[in-house]
Formats: sequence, structure tokens, C-alpha cells
Amino acid sequence: MARVPNFIERPPVVAVLGHVDHGKSTLLDFIRKSNTVAKEAGGITQHVAAYEVEREKDGVRKRITFIDTPGHAAFGAIRARGANVADIAILVVAADDGVKPQTLEALSSIKDANIPFIVAINKIDKPEANIERAQATLMEKGVYLEKLGGDVSWAAISAKTGKGVDELLDLILIVAELQEFKGDPAAPASGYVIEAHRDAKRGVAATLIITNGTIKQGTAILAGQAIAPVRLLEKTTGESFREASFSTPVRLVGFDELPDVGAAFQAYKNKRDAEEARAEKPSQEKSLSFPPEGDEHAEHFYLPVIIRADAIGSLEAVAHEASRIGDEHSSVRIVQSGIGNISENDVKAALAGTIPAAVVGFNVQVDGIAQALARQTKVPIETFDIIYKLTERLEEMLTTLRPKRVTEEVVGKARVLKQFSSRKDSHVIGGAVTEGYIARNASIRVLRRNAIVGMGKIQNLQAHKQNVDRVEQKGEFGAQVESAFEIAPGDVLECIVVTEK
Repeated sequence: MARVPNFIERPPVVAVLGHVDHGKSTLLDFIRKSNTVAKEAGGITQHVAAYEVEREKDGVRKRITFIDTPGHAAFGAIRARGANVADIAILVVAADDGVKPQTLEALSSIKDANIPFIVAINKIDKPEANIERAQATLMEKGVYLEKLGGDVSWAAISAKTGKGVDELLDLILIVAELQEFKGDPAAPASGYVIEAHRDAKRGVAATLIITNGTIKQGTAILAGQAIAPVRLLEKTTGESFREASFSTPVRLVGFDELPDVGAAFQAYKNKRDAEEARAEKPSQEKSLSFPPEGDEHAEHFYLPVIIRADAIGSLEAVAHEASRIGDEHSSVRIVQSGIGNISENDVKAALAGTIPAAVVGFNVQVDGIAQALARQTKVPIETFDIIYKLTERLEEMLTTLRPKRVTEEVVGKARVLKQFSSRKDSHVIGGAVTEGYIARNASIRVLRRNAIVGMGKIQNLQAHKQNVDRVEQKGEFGAQVESAFEIAPGDVLECIVVTEK
């Protein structure tokens, strides 16, 4: 006889989204009395993290799980996943700044996930704060707030001082009650992977959000194609525990491969059951190489790069940024990528291509053997802990290493009015500039009845019997032109500037 599910109220999972530097992490810091911002390089949150807090309502202590999503533009995909995993979103908008591009990206993620959201107008403690202006910018983008003709709940807060934060937490619990989020604690756990990384000492670990059921020691987890026996469960604070139920964020160590961030996970009675379930699922291998293989252009220059990062979310963000570097003539190609420290194999892979690849690390170390081999073979290795610094360096490398392109620009045209003399390779002519300008020492293309006769060079240029460097439109001139052919009255001269880019 099948077990009858016993659904009970479960804590809401809340994603905190918004524009960079609008105070998302500072808000969470105040709520849980910790300091994530100081631990992040450059003060930018570059990972997805999940935290559980308690709030008393009507004499009952209730839990809320927060997902802190990065604000940097490169982490758009992570933010989108955060909204998809969450039940409720907090859209943080600074009172001194209003709606910005990443605010709109976050809003789009919320709408795509089809979840309720609350607006937190932050930084009301700042002298330049203007709540009414922030509200107006939201309404311009179709976000209509309560008490202002709309139905979107909102709170004016200062994440720095804590003013208004209690009201915001109460709003979350009110929205959760209206939505009636429920789960079955007796069911095998299921949920989503929100981060994964390779720990040099302990192996592959992932942060999971449980959306239903309970994870217990002795069971096994299948996340995408990755399996982990449940031996060591940790809270995001580092404490270990034996079991965890829905809405709880947990860190699980011991996966046999890196699970995809955003992958759904399911708990099984044991590892054998998880392996049988995996065998029935089609493997969906995906590469973070950019651009995809086969997307080649004969005249396009690709800078080959090998990327190593500390976590899948970081790797995806670096790939996203790399895809934006360059133009129609040159760009970055990630030829290999992975999680963990830079190793000897990465250096060897860098040497395998026609053009040696640069090895770039984000929040990782370089193995001693890899360092020594790189010095011997002159393979460049660089590591970063701030993504925009990494991006700037890739841009510099591309600019330095790409082949120079010679471009020709027609800057002026002139009509030949008279021929004064003509020798073997030197011709003295008179003419008038019809467009732009012509210049001394410039190359010229000679056209006769719209057909190209050949190329020449202006060796000397005069106007009003004075030597000049250039003659502008409508000006008349005399010129000594070097060319292998005779220049005749009626010919058109196109003045060409050659540049390297």
C-alpha cells in the first residue's frame, strides 16, 4: 500500500536580487549578523550562497532560507537560477540610484520564474536618498507598488542600520502564508544544486537547497549525472548534522563528478538505487568552451585560453565575460576549462595548440609542478580573484597578440585640371579638391573614367605657391606625384590614409 503524503507548512526560500552595489549582501549580513561582503574580493559577491534565519511571528519562530545571488553582470545565469529555485524574490533597489540595468535583468528573472516578489528600497539612511524617485523609476518599468496604485509589497529599509528590516521579514512571512508553501518531510529529499566546487582535500562538494522531503545519512543523492553517498552533511556555517528537511541549504561532500549548477537532485535509499536511476537518464555533457567548435572563420583571430575556477558558477561567469571580448575580427576562445587548481596538465594542454594558450585561474592556486613547467615553456599563467580584473587582462592580451589589420580609408578626392610636366616616375599636376582633403606623403588611387589606373604617392603639395601639408575641399593645388604611369587632366585622385588596427 502506497504511503499517503503528509504535507505540512515549509519555510520559504527567498532569492535576493538586484543591481550591483545596491546592498543585497549588506542586507543579508544584517539579517544573520555576519559579514560576507568583507570576505568577497573587491566587495563583490561572486558566488551563490544560501543562509537560514529565524523570525518570530505571532509567538512562533519561523524559518526563512535566503539565497544571496551575485550582482555583477557576469553572473546573470546564476541569478536566473536563484530565482528559479526560490519561492519568493526580494528585489533590492537603492533609494539613491533607482532602477539600473541589472535591476531589470533581475526583474526579468523573477517574471520568468513566475514567483511573487517584494521590493526593498534600500539605503534610505543616505543623505541623497529619494524614496519617491526610486518608486517612480520602478513604476516607469511596470512595477506598481502597494499604496501607490499597485499590488507589489515593498519596504523602505537601511541594510546598514537595520531600519525597516523587521518589516521586510514580516512581509516575507505574510507572502509565504498567502502562497501556502508545503512539503512532505517523510518523502525522500529533492531539490536543486545551487553551487558546486572541487575541494583539493575533500573532493567534489555541492550546496543543495531541499524543496521537499528529508536528506538522511546512509542514503545517496543523484544530482544530474553526479552521485554522492550521504556521509557528511554540513550547514553553510560549517557545522555537521545527520539529517535535513525542506528549505534547508546543505553542503554535501563526496560526489563522483561535478554536478551541474541548477540541476535537480533526488535522494535514493542507497547508492545502488541512485546508480540504477542514473543509468536510465541520458547523459547531457556540455562544454563551456567558447565559441563552439566548428564556429571558425578563416580571417578571424582567436586568442586561446584555458580557464580554471573554484566553482561551476564562477566558471560560467568567466566564460560569459570572455564571450563578450573582441569584435568581428578577433575574440577569445576558451579551449579548455575546469574546476580546481591549475595543474601540469593545463600547461601541457596550453602547449598543444597551434598558438600556445594562456592559462587563467579564478579563485584558484597554481600547483608547484605546473608553475615550474610554465616557466620552462614560457606559458603565461595568471590568477585573479576579481572578475573584472580578469576580463581587463584578457582584453589586454587580445589587443597585444592579435595580428595587426591594415585598413585603407579614402579621406578625400580631387580632380586633375592640368598636367605641367611628366617624367618617368614623377609628374607635376594641378587640380582641385572636390571632397575631404588631400595630404602630402599620402597614397593616392588614380581613376580614369571610373576605372582604376593605379596607385601613386603625393611627394610635394603646394597651395598659393606655398608648400603645405594638406589642401581642404574646394581648394586648388599643385602637386608632384610619384607614379609609374602618366596622370592626365580629367583623372580623379582618391587620397588614402593607411592605418594599422
